[in-house]
Amino acid sequence: MEKYKILMEINRKAVFEEEISDSEKEEAVSRFLNGTCCKEAILKFKKRMRVKPETDNMYPNYYIPPFNGNKKLRLIQGYLPKTYILYANHYELEIIRLLSIFAPENRKVNELAENTLHRLKNTCFGNSCTQGECLATGISVLRLLAVTRPDESEWIDKLLIPLGDTFCSFGNGQAAMQKGLPLSYLLMAFTDINNEKTKDLISQKKEWLIDLLRRGWITGKLSNGKISEGDSYNLMGKYIIRKAIGTLPGYEDISRHEIYVSRKDKRCYCNI
Repeated sequence: MEKYKILMEINRKAVFEEEISDSEKEEAVSRFLNGTCCKEAILKFKKRMRVKPETDNMYPNYYIPPFNGNKKLRLIQGYLPKTYILYANHYELEIIRLLSIFAPENRKVNELAENTLHRLKNTCFGNSCTQGECLATGISVLRLLAVTRPDESEWIDKLLIPLGDTFCSFGNGQAAMQKGLPLSYLLMAFTDINNEKTKDLISQKKEWLIDLLRRGWITGKLSNGKISEGDSYNLMGKYIIRKAIGTLPGYEDISRHEIYVSRKDKRCYCNI
């Protein structure tokens, strides 16, 4: 759970644009590098997933995700995954992404990244699979590529095409989840890539995204007084949407539009 908490906290700070100190980065690198799973644990996990460990590429080789009892935990932006394909790969790829940002010259980090990219090349979700949560798992691959292989335009485009097509088909309804994709996580990947294709995709849905910023979203407590864990990530979602729109020409200063929680109804809004 320790590595998971570090992963979540660093990404939370990044979304809210809070400072991440050098000591925090160093501690994260140390914990992640010293926390790779042993071969026996990896073997046990892959057998549990009913794959052949010696030939499997679908599941991690270094980091097995933690569990709350027998339950999966949420992704870095709050989505609760349904499959182990998404849950396990998200966990490993997001850790290796941070390692690649914080310690790009480290030999072991480069080895982890190289071996993982080789694994991903041999997966369906690393090659634009659109079935179930494989499509969403492609978001994690995009995020890693944005850091480790930003010039791999062919590979990036292969993932962007189905993700972009699905994104452009989004309509009214629940903003957090559309057509099997967690919206804010997808926008995080688009913002990471930040090329003409992602800007065009965001631009096509610009008015819809601005409308989502203006809407009041629950920040955790429901009308019956109960706490909704998923809705507690809505404030983070607003920041992610605002940052994505900020990649567009003419919206570079969108951060001046405040995101806040209303004292009246405890919902989060943006004054755009």
